[in-house]
Formats: sequence, structure tokens, C-alpha cells
Amino acid sequence: MNTTLVNIQNLTQLWSIAGETFQGYHNHEGIHTSTIKNSQWPNRVWTQDVLSQELLQEIEIQMERDKGMIFSHFNLNSTKNSSIAEAGFSLKSLQYGMSLSLEGKFETQKSIEFVRVTQDLEAETWSNTFYRAFHYRISPETLLKTASKIPYFLVYHENQLVGTVIMHTTGKTLGVHALGIDPDQRKQGYATEIMHHVLNKGIDQGASTATLQASEMAKNMYLKMGFSHAFLMENYQLKTQNI
Repeated sequence: MNTTLVNIQNLTQLWSIAGETFQGYHNHEGIHTSTIKNSQWPNRVWTQDVLSQELLQEIEIQMERDKGMIFSHFNLNSTKNSSIAEAGFSLKSLQYGMSLSLEGKFETQKSIEFVRVTQDLEAETWSNTFYRAFHYRISPETLLKTASKIPYFLVYHENQLVGTVIMHTTGKTLGVHALGIDPDQRKQGYATEIMHHVLNKGIDQGASTATLQASEMAKNMYLKMGFSHAFLMENYQLKTQNI
């Protein structure tokens, strides 16, 4: 199995589903865009074609047309691509594409409850908690309109809300997204504990691989769990957005 490919497929399918629900997903000659008006997510443009000057120009035109979009480049070699910066983009953030073969259950210490978002109050609570964790917003409207296809969960411990997570499955791949801990609940081991519960759920549902995209801050936690780093996801904005 090509774990890099299934990682990228899981993530981009998630973006595509969100955009399609709002008639905001398009694929034009290998350039994919997924946008939702008045939302910060997914609002992405990506391609799996080899980058050329012409392709980058097309992506730049698309981003000029749809303000606020991020260009996510999947850097499979983890080496710097100067052509992107030269084409008028600036690096906004960096994430590490990681995967783990699910071969056995993980030990858990706490009783964790997962509540799937289906109603207005749950959507509002999830949106607010996610914002507190990541400082950007997925609106309650987006959650409710996509909840039948995207499993958003509120995470509780002893009736105390501690965080959010998305568990998106493609084939036998469990994609773990939006795992965020409320700032008031941090430094209590919840991120690792929740992740162990999530991976166990994936095993119970027949998943053989788990994938995610980790921040620099979270990367070491996942490495300790046994995840391996396969690629870099470089998130770019237009240089003109910095002016």
C-alpha cells in the first residue's frame, strides 16, 4: 500500500465533500478547488500534477479570483521548491503527512465519550471549541450541511468537554483530522488519550492504516505513537495577501 497516496486521497476527499455540499468543488485540468462562501474551511486549491510555471500561474489566477484560498502543495521529497516562492506565493504553514499501520489495540487510561454532531447546539459547540483550539473557524452551518457525510465528534471526559475530532474513513484508511484540545484542558494528556481511543475505534471498524497531517508542535507526539513521516504539506498564500 502506498501510504502517502492514501493519506492525500483521504484528506482531499474530505475537502471535496465539503465543497461539493455547497456547490463549491471544481476540478479544472487537474487543478482542484474547494470553497465555501463566508467560511475559512476548506477553501483550498491543490494539484497532484507536476508543478510547472504554467500550472502555478493558473493556480495564482484561481487564488486571485477566490480571495482567501490556500494552495496546499504535497511535497513528496521534503525538499524546498523555490519555484513556488518565485511564482508569487509565500509559505503560510507547514504540516507533516504521517501514517501508522494498525496492527493492535492501544492502551487507554481514561473513559472518553465521543458525541457525533447532528444538531444545532452540537454544531455550535464544536465550531467554538475548534476555534479555541486552532484559531480559525468551521461554521456551524458548514458542520450541519456536511454532517451526514463527514463525522464530526465532540470529545468528553467525565461529562467535561475536552476537544474535537473528525474521523474520516476511505476504504481501510482512517483519516484523523481536527483533533483539537480546548486550551483550558491542555497539558493533561488528552491528545494522546483521545488519539488512542480513535485508533482503537478505527481498528474496530476494520481500518488497517491511520493517516493524519501533524503540526510541528504535534509531530513528536505522533512519532512516539509509532507514526512515520512520509511527506510535507506546504500551505501557501499569495504574497499580495501579506501587503
